[in-house]
Amino acid sequence: MSFPTVSLGLPGFSLRAWQEDDALALAQVAGDDRVWRWMSDSFPKPYTPDVARHWVERGHLEFGGENCAISRDGVAVGGAGYHPGSGFLRCNVEIGYFLAPPVWGHGVGTAVVAALHRLALALPDVTRVFAPVHAGNGASMRVLQKNGFVNEGTQRLSAFKAGRVIDRVIWAAYQEQGAPSLG
Repeated sequence: MSFPTVSLGLPGFSLRAWQEDDALALAQVAGDDRVWRWMSDSFPKPYTPDVARHWVERGHLEFGGENCAISRDGVAVGGAGYHPGSGFLRCNVEIGYFLAPPVWGHGVGTAVVAALHRLALALPDVTRVFAPVHAGNGASMRVLQKNGFVNEGTQRLSAFKAGRVIDRVIWAAYQEQGAPSLG
């Protein structure tokens, strides 16, 4: 499936499918230590042009879920995605994103999370959208809070990052649905 273009409601900003010509911009954004610091341990470092080329050509498909570029006037300034649960966890969708530091603090992250939240809740059976955030990443936590997500708690010592075990804070938003009758 090709990711649909979704306006973020900010001039020039949208979510859209990755394109081959995004590789150079992606390598620059993802290669910034300020971005890498808050990403999962599997996020490559260094994020080379070859790594970026692989991602835009097929890596975003191999990763699973739906992954897209955050675009400003046609130029990739970050990445975003959502990953639906399966089986008995199909009511859950995990979301995540990263942005180039020059666009931090301008409402772009808030708009990205709002769009991902809407896309996730449009999926069948989804009642919970969640985002794990590295402890200490207050900016991302504020973005989630602005979008109505609540802090579900801290998963102590739950992930590796740069050779250390770190805490993660789980944020979630819910959509109530009629409970099935059990009798």
